Amino acid sequence: MPPFLSVVIPTLNEEQFLPHLLSDLSGQTEKDFEVIVVDGKSDDNTRGVSDRHKNLEVKFFTSKKRNVSTQRNMGAEKAQGKYILFIDADSRIDDSFISILKPILDKEKYLIVIPTAIPDTNTPTEHVYVRLSNYAVELSQFTTKPFSNGGNFIFERNVFHHIGGFDESLYLSEDHEIVQRAKRIGVNARYLKDVVFVFSMRRFQKDGTMSILGKYSFSFLYTLAKGGVDKKIFDYEMGGGRYAKKDVKKKFNEFKKLYEQFFGSVEDLM
Repeated sequence: MPPFLSVVIPTLNEEQFLPHLLSDLSGQTEKDFEVIVVDGKSDDNTRGVSDRHKNLEVKFFTSKKRNVSTQRNMGAEKAQGKYILFIDADSRIDDSFISILKPILDKEKYLIVIPTAIPDTNTPTEHVYVRLSNYAVELSQFTTKPFSNGGNFIFERNVFHHIGGFDESLYLSEDHEIVQRAKRIGVNARYLKDVVFVFSMRRFQKDGTMSILGKYSFSFLYTLAKGGVDKKIFDYEMGGGRYAKKDVKKKFNEFKKLYEQFFGSVEDLM
């Protein structure tokens, strides 16, 4: 019997962050789901960490193209569930996430659900930003151009395929575009306050809050005008590798080995 939910996770160099999300899924009180990881040819051990959860079967696929929309669409093609949860590898969920979601969907039959985001930091500014974003997403559902909460939302599987999946030609805002496209054919997304995921603020912490807010604001206005960001309007690097903690000891040992090949013992410098 097909599962209630297919969890689709696009990845690119997420060996540091993916295990946390997989642990969250392993601990779910509702077990009627499958997990599908679609990787964009990671350079790290993303595949290895996905195989380490003994209590969780992970279906791992590799996309020929490093593109989040392509990877999500590939995951949706593999999905067997009645609903598909698209979730980023650096997100977190409580162990009751699916047990809260399932009775709501069983009763209300919503076709698209947008969960509430909470930040993974205690910084007041970031909490205010995320809260305001939630309000904006909720209110936007009553307009002709609704928005989503990033790449984390739930689709009824047949509806997702009917509207054609994610637009793989877009550089950014593919999450907003698909919700707007669904709206145009009469399918409205439902924002749910009781279904919560933890949103990673790693991009804010790495690049600076004002820099990211500026990029998000510009892409927001561009999407309103064009319907989607169809070209590279600024640098927006994907993947978890740029946020991974550097192994200083490993780097030192590599340098030490290289130095000693040519100049002798490093200890002579001490």
